[in-house]
Amino acid sequence: MGLNLFEHLAPDETLHPQFLKTRDDSLMAPARSTLSEIAVTMSDPDGNFVQQFQTHGFDARTFELYLHALFTEAGHTLDRNHNRPDFLISRDGLTVAVEAVTANPTPRKDYQPYELFPRVSPRTAEEAMRFLKQEVAIKFGSPLYSKMQKKYWTLPHVAGKPFVIAIENFHGGGLNLSATSISQYLFGIDHRHLFDDGGNLVVEGNAILKHEGSKVIPSNFFGLPDAHHVSGILFSNAGTVPKFGRIGQQGHYRSKATRMVRSGTCWDPNPNAISPQVFAYEVGDLDMPSEPWRDGSVFIHNPYALHPLPAEWIGASAEENLSEGGTVVATMTDPFHVYASTTTLLRGPASDRHVRKCIAGQINVLRLSQAMGESWRS
Repeated sequence: MGLNLFEHLAPDETLHPQFLKTRDDSLMAPARSTLSEIAVTMSDPDGNFVQQFQTHGFDARTFELYLHALFTEAGHTLDRNHNRPDFLISRDGLTVAVEAVTANPTPRKDYQPYELFPRVSPRTAEEAMRFLKQEVAIKFGSPLYSKMQKKYWTLPHVAGKPFVIAIENFHGGGLNLSATSISQYLFGIDHRHLFDDGGNLVVEGNAILKHEGSKVIPSNFFGLPDAHHVSGILFSNAGTVPKFGRIGQQGHYRSKATRMVRSGTCWDPNPNAISPQVFAYEVGDLDMPSEPWRDGSVFIHNPYALHPLPAEWIGASAEENLSEGGTVVATMTDPFHVYASTTTLLRGPASDRHVRKCIAGQINVLRLSQAMGESWRS
């Protein structure tokens, strides 16, 4: 019982560059300590967790560590005694099977550190929306379909229980952009935003039949044969090393070697809002709410599920359901629900002035980006 993520297993030249950075960089001390704290509570039924974490499975294993922390925070009892699926989680008399998967770049011989944004950035807002609706959705489709084909629900320890697939997108440039894409793909629905004569926002759902990019795939995953065995999809774009760093920095692993600024977009409670709010703050600022593990996670309910999950059971920050009117409705568990964020690490004992300047700069960039998007929509 218990894993040592940073034990020496192989020469450094054979290890993943992001693992080496996490292990060796002084800026990563909060993340390193938080990862280690979680790992010592985990079992390893496959016997290769640490080896994969240090090499080609770095992203996937980091995501599993994140899920372990999220489920523990939600009060679940975790069972990892089976080599598949990854988790059996129990609470309030219900046990659910969870299989984790990541959407990854096309395999190569060398390591491919994930990127927050596309290497070739869309030149216009229209191109960005097309990338989200088509290419990112395609990258979700392949791993989700492959996991469904394994029919985990036929295993003796899973049969009769709800089954959930947890997914994060590490495919080049999709990590910080993909919450909308997966919802469109799962339900086969896009939304159009209009305002009525009274100035109230009206949302209309439009069917998506397929996603066209590097290849063509049908939309509406929940409508596929056998998909009724999948109770829902747990999506997060936060199961990365920076998340562990922020949790450590705001808690008992705070490091004087760095100051962190988190910035991004979050839910706007205004019912007429068509764009998210922007934010930036220093991690550990006592005037900001403490970041929970669930922050950034969304549970998307399958409307056709054989074994549906109760609302707010799994522990996500937000949930999505298909309404009778044919639109996807989101319910926020947390008033500060983050859609996407980045973390800036300031090396050394950065001054308060430097931190304030960084925060102001991030806010300006986010507002400019948002204004460009709103200009395109109008």
